[in-house]
Amino acid sequence: MMTIPMHPAIQCRHARGFTLIELMVSVTIGLILLLFLSSLYFNSRASSRLNDDNARIQEDGRYALSLIGRNLMQAGFGHMQTGNTTDFPPQNPSELAKLKGLTGCSYGFAMPVAKLPTCAPMPVPAPSSISGPSAFTVAYTSEPYSDATNISGAGTDCSGTQAFNATSTQGGVVINSFYLDTATKTLYCKGYAGTATPQPIMSNVDNMLVTYGVDTGGRYAPTKSTTDAAEAGAADAINGNNKMGWDRVVTVTVCLEMHSANNVVTGTAGQSYYKCNATTPTVATDRLLHTTMTRVFTLRNNATASLRN
Repeated sequence: MMTIPMHPAIQCRHARGFTLIELMVSVTIGLILLLFLSSLYFNSRASSRLNDDNARIQEDGRYALSLIGRNLMQAGFGHMQTGNTTDFPPQNPSELAKLKGLTGCSYGFAMPVAKLPTCAPMPVPAPSSISGPSAFTVAYTSEPYSDATNISGAGTDCSGTQAFNATSTQGGVVINSFYLDTATKTLYCKGYAGTATPQPIMSNVDNMLVTYGVDTGGRYAPTKSTTDAAEAGAADAINGNNKMGWDRVVTVTVCLEMHSANNVVTGTAGQSYYKCNATTPTVATDRLLHTTMTRVFTLRNNATASLRN
């Protein structure tokens, strides 16, 4: 078979590659696609980190409030001894004889925190309103142990130590103190029994503010709210049920201000959020994710039956 040779002009046209303009257009389109995909990747990664940190904050906050709530709802509990008396407060030792189910401090505890903490003084200069950090101590009688060497969760303080003076047949007293270490931004619980080593509950906490619902009219229901612990526990205050001081507190509202461990907020405007006692939003100057969680707990031993659940 005879092959007909191709004309030289046609050969040249078929052998030609991309022109410079075509190459530049292709590179430009490739760069645009690369920029789009890179932006999509980094935005997706930032969104994932934001969601992860938000989920972690929510989980930690719910755990902290749940732990605090379990204590508050038992505040002042005691086993019935007669028709109108219980084994709380304990009579031995004498330092616990005047123990209350709940006592609080407006500006935290004096450091280092004692087994039975005392309140830190008011800051200088005095603030125009109480914004925390609050601190409080909860006390109640525990259940007895079935085995004196087998510590159960129902009869331990927050450090896992057996309740003070507990036996296999008689419950002891649990005394847990909750406070915020402002230097480390860590929420702690410290028990009375044993070595009373503070146990960390949650880190990255900016503030804890407690609002007390006080029964001022003998209704077994809150008729007044205050963040002032001195006002809530005023020793000379009495209501229509002959309850005095801290025994008049029916509800406790715990508010936690928390932030993420990582810089996950993008943009230059800063995140806007409400603090515990704020009526206007606060604009964060960092790139941390800030959130506030609040929960109300009833002190069942001070409340009417309709509020106990």
